[in-house]
Amino acid sequence: MKNSIKNWPKISAFISDLDGVTYRGKKPIESAVNAFRLWNDIGIPYAFVTNNSTKSAEEFSSKLNAMNIPADPKKIITSSAVAAQKLKKMLKPKSRVMVIGEKALVEAIAECNFTIADENVDAVITGLDRSFTHKKLAKAQEALLKGALFVGTNPDFMLPKDDGFEPGAGSILKAIEFASGGIKPIIIGKPNPDLVLKALSVLGTEPSSTFMLGDQIQTDIMAGKAAGLKTIRVQTGVIEKGPFTISPDFDIENLESIPLGAFAKK
Repeated sequence: MKNSIKNWPKISAFISDLDGVTYRGKKPIESAVNAFRLWNDIGIPYAFVTNNSTKSAEEFSSKLNAMNIPADPKKIITSSAVAAQKLKKMLKPKSRVMVIGEKALVEAIAECNFTIADENVDAVITGLDRSFTHKKLAKAQEALLKGALFVGTNPDFMLPKDDGFEPGAGSILKAIEFASGGIKPIIIGKPNPDLVLKALSVLGTEPSSTFMLGDQIQTDIMAGKAAGLKTIRVQTGVIEKGPFTISPDFDIENLESIPLGAFAKK
């Protein structure tokens, strides 16, 4: 790794975003593969947090390991899992929930003892849904106008993929918000700190020396700061247009820019 960056505080662990940091779509980011393999070899603990609600922790782990990034599903915190647990605190068991999202989100909600439905529902929960339709929009509109709770797994407008970007869950949230006359969702994922705080508890490391890695200031970096962590923005994913109200503590080209000398000795 490069050692040109000076004055880094000691790093004992990382909490990292996935899309745009470790891979773009189905394509691994080579510098990230090299970095995580090295950190695994030298014993630097890390966990992953993702706003992407389309896969389970086990599926993300399989994807990362197939890319030669060592990953433990117990250390992958997904917005679908955290959103489902959050709903358990907000709704009664067996409540009827409309899920606009893919298989992982549907399964996470069902596993929390809710009834999946699209009429007479108590809540609408929305994540990335690549089969989103006008019919689903109309069903969500009807539910919200009748007083259903509106929950979003994340507000990401776009996701990086192999050759560009695709619309994210935030795009669907905005459509539903507009159709319902401005009813805003309760956001579970980043920029709120819930996922990061959960990852921190899983790692059991000190917040003062645990760093948040991300490519987006308005989600990853904001979430890291909200959780009390120092933050590193990596320029391998979504490149946002400012100005922003906050800045990352470090802004780097790729993960191999982090010097070996920054790591706390065991």
